[in-house]
Amino acid sequence: MDEGEKLVIITGCNDCHSPKIMTERGPIPDPNRLLSGHNAEEILAPYDLATAKAYVLFNMNNTATIGPWGTSFSANLTPDDTGIGTWSEEQFLIAIKHGKYKGLEGSRPLLPPMPWQAYAQMPDKDIKAIFAYLKSIKPVENLVPQAIPPVL
Repeated sequence: MDEGEKLVIITGCNDCHSPKIMTERGPIPDPNRLLSGHNAEEILAPYDLATAKAYVLFNMNNTATIGPWGTSFSANLTPDDTGIGTWSEEQFLIAIKHGKYKGLEGSRPLLPPMPWQAYAQMPDKDIKAIFAYLKSIKPVENLVPQAIPPVL
């Protein structure tokens, strides 16, 4: 196991960025869709707006989250063009260190529950190791939906 893979496991990237399959021991990351983000074809269940104003709601895959910021979807971190396939290492550093969507200065902030503020404390060498590992995994085509603004 290389350093990047170890860091991806330790930091829990699969928890939110991998769709799940159910096993006799509960949900596990789907090995065919590792780190591919929220499944673009998954339709979110209806929810009660009053409840959503008082709680943070997660879908069953833990890839979509509803809160005061609206609805956020975990990104595709695979090297497919619908994921980080066209990203530079510098973009990845900007995303993690500065919380910028797609690692682009001037873009919107990364939305909760992405804990980029904590990950920003990692040394650049660790973030670069994660990026190198992500660029080496199986690409999965999955165009994750755009974030949905909050319902007021």
